[in-house]
Amino acid sequence: MPAIKFNAHKKFHLLQSKTRIWESCNEQLEHYRIIFILSGQGKFILDGEICCYFQKGIIFLRPGQQPIFQEDKETEIFVIAFDTYLAEDFQKKKLFSPDFADTYKQAENLCNNFVLIQGRPIPNEREGKTITYMIVQILFELGQQPASHLKMIKGCIEMIVTVLARNNYRSQPAENQHKESELTESIIEYIKGELLQKKTIRIPNLLLMFNISEEVLNLYIMNRTGMSLRNFIFKFKADLFKAQMLKVDIGELVGYL
Repeated sequence: MPAIKFNAHKKFHLLQSKTRIWESCNEQLEHYRIIFILSGQGKFILDGEICCYFQKGIIFLRPGQQPIFQEDKETEIFVIAFDTYLAEDFQKKKLFSPDFADTYKQAENLCNNFVLIQGRPIPNEREGKTITYMIVQILFELGQQPASHLKMIKGCIEMIVTVLARNNYRSQPAENQHKESELTESIIEYIKGELLQKKTIRIPNLLLMFNISEEVLNLYIMNRTGMSLRNFIFKFKADLFKAQMLKVDIGELVGYL
């Protein structure tokens, strides 16, 4: 099967191919990349270490990293490369490309701070199937290419990155999980308190107060509520207004907490 390539300018690059074909081209080397093992198993060398890979396994790569796979004609991979165009002056560029910027930053954080084991499937089998389904959907869209295919592909990539981030978070040591859980609860309680007093939440002030980046804060809120920070604030404000209109306690309406 010939290699399948697709490029979304200054956002992401996709490639489905055999490992030996992928190793011969370095056009994605400068980007953050996530490799999905579609078929085959074996070993690869990365930064001088020998690792095993399995079907449905995942490999996270920073710019400049290039694994060397053992010669295996059966190994087929799917690569999502996140264009590092957004890496410099991120906040400024985010204003011009808001639809993919947060997904890029989340993928960057994953590749720099992964806890999942390189080359192995994620532990949660159900969510592993979700990732597989999203990849199949992306490949289908690449074959069909209707007017909406780019939007569908971006949506699938966003879902894949979210699932990986959630499982990477869950795979952290219990002590780290406890600290992050406490920090998340403190942030949520602070936001709720401010909104109950009809105060405006200023995200830069929030980041400074809790000494945290917006990307990590989004990840914590996403894992806790299933929403981004901004969506959580918007929904809580809407539910607060509804609770006041119905004259009920806000706690009766916020099932996501």
